[in-house]
Amino acid sequence: MKNAPKFAIALLAAACVSTSAFATDTKNDQPLEKVAPYPQAEKGMKRQVIQVPAQENEANFKVELLIGQTLEVDCNHHRLGGKLESKNPGRLGLRLLRLLIK
Repeated sequence: MKNAPKFAIALLAAACVSTSAFATDTKNDQPLEKVAPYPQAEKGMKRQVIQVPAQENEANFKVELLIGQTLEVDCNHHRLGGKLESKNPGRLGLRLLRLLIK
């Protein structure tokens, strides 16, 4: 059981690496503005685009976002406080998610 957290972190890291490798393997490299027509990132913020393959019945699939930070913390006192905002910029029915960390 002591290795369970290490295994979970390794599995998550492997998933992130494989996802980023898939995302960079596009034949038609387009500017970010054409792929995701959202506003530019504000100062101090980072813009991310998650591309998922098209599915036959997309209503049967979900995307789960795990938002966090990598920090050295006291093992007794730590948490990620913030507010997740969801906006609809009015283009293509897409949603804009913004995490405001306190």
